[in-house]
Amino acid sequence: MPAGKGIFQVQYKGADYIVDICNKTCDCRRWDLTEIPCNHAVACLRHERIPAEEVLPVCYSTETFSKVYGFNIMPCADKNNWEKTNGPKVLPPVYEKKVGRPPKSRRKQPHEVQGKDGPKLSRHGVIITCSWCKGQHHNRAGCSLRKLGVNPIAHSNPNPVIDENVLDDEPVITQETGHSQAAHVQLQDTMLSQMIQEASSIVAPYQPLGSPPDCSYIAANQPVPQPIPPTTASKAVKAALNKRKAAGNKSKDATGKKAKATRSKTVGNATKKK
Repeated sequence: MPAGKGIFQVQYKGADYIVDICNKTCDCRRWDLTEIPCNHAVACLRHERIPAEEVLPVCYSTETFSKVYGFNIMPCADKNNWEKTNGPKVLPPVYEKKVGRPPKSRRKQPHEVQGKDGPKLSRHGVIITCSWCKGQHHNRAGCSLRKLGVNPIAHSNPNPVIDENVLDDEPVITQETGHSQAAHVQLQDTMLSQMIQEASSIVAPYQPLGSPPDCSYIAANQPVPQPIPPTTASKAVKAALNKRKAAGNKSKDATGKKAKATRSKTVGNATKKK
């Protein structure tokens, strides 16, 4: 629907678009970005009996294409005429065969992977946090405290942060023990000085310890080893089965020989009677 002075209102798939032929703009912004008329602009141009090829910029014309490739591309001379230099011999790159099936598609950039709400962003550089112990650089599946069955609430922080403002305030008396917080801090200082003194002292050389002594209680309460049930995979059962098969084969051979001997005797007696 024309609105005057080259402005049109185009309806397409239930949506309205405003197209300006004079300024070469459209609400879909395809004409603004590529300078190629979109389907809305083409409909307006057809309404005004204007060929769409006349609106295209000069860079898309065949004349510009022929001008770009109008210069001479000089071919290379023969290999025998090349200038010889003392440089290293150029060899093809070393091909390394990788394990597995080679990928058929290239690895896409993060802005190329489309999701439901637009391009997906990479998680490179994101520090993961464990949902069990609230620690960093590991998840719930690789948490060592969860594998050991340690409750994260009962697990205290080994490096607590002490607020300097609290230390500068007046000593606080706790309700449970009745001792002041200043006395607790002094106790920590004495323990820290003792640990530093022990660490700075000369450490005795390491002496390998021998085997621990036998405990009568452990020896008396050791579990009784249960007998392993015989199976066809064990060597003893296999040997017994082989012996049984050999005995059966011998008995079969003996019975077969006896049957042959009796058969030959009956045949001989019959011939004598005849």
